[in-house]
Amino acid sequence: YYPDGSGPFPAVIALHTSGGFKTVKHLIQRYVEDGFSVYVPDFFKKYGLTPKKRMETFDRFREGIEKDLSEIVDLMKNDPKVQNKNIFATGFSNGGFWVGYLTGSSKVSAGVAHYGVWKANMGREITNPYPMKYFSKTSTPILALHGEKDGTQRIKFVEEAWDWVKDRGGRLETHVYSDADHAWDKKNSTRWEYNEEVDKDSHKRTIEFFRKNMK
Repeated sequence: YYPDGSGPFPAVIALHTSGGFKTVKHLIQRYVEDGFSVYVPDFFKKYGLTPKKRMETFDRFREGIEKDLSEIVDLMKNDPKVQNKNIFATGFSNGGFWVGYLTGSSKVSAGVAHYGVWKANMGREITNPYPMKYFSKTSTPILALHGEKDGTQRIKFVEEAWDWVKDRGGRLETHVYSDADHAWDKKNSTRWEYNEEVDKDSHKRTIEFFRKNMK
């Protein structure tokens, strides 16, 4: 997806939740209107992943998805309508995990994780070291936006993961919304309450973060 004109434009790779491509489809136009080319991979389809099998994203298929996303970023860099030094990532829940990969391994200029997966396993303890293990002093900047009332990725574990990222030298910025749960941008959801204020603010912060890190 491209803005009007010949470009080249800054670009964003938008990464969906465990609900699949449909969970980011409604957000594409926002980024286009802000002047970004947008690539939106359905990274579940190739591996037959579904919401019920979402945890396999982070272990069984992790290396395959890493390779796929790296190849997509390379395609973006060779797109004549993309500024190859200004490629960013935005991800939601499951997709936020992959923003960790893309920034942690410096594949993109910067990224924003919206209610991202920082505890990629079931149970009370953090036993899967990813996405924290992706980060180092050579990583590119990442902004983590999270809800204090998130019942899916609980803030207690998220903050532990953030400390781990910082200890590894990751260039992490965070913002916690006091009244937000998980999936604040989902309208007409039977599970989560749509939060218009947080939805708009999170997008504004995302664009500001990208622009701050443009070259």
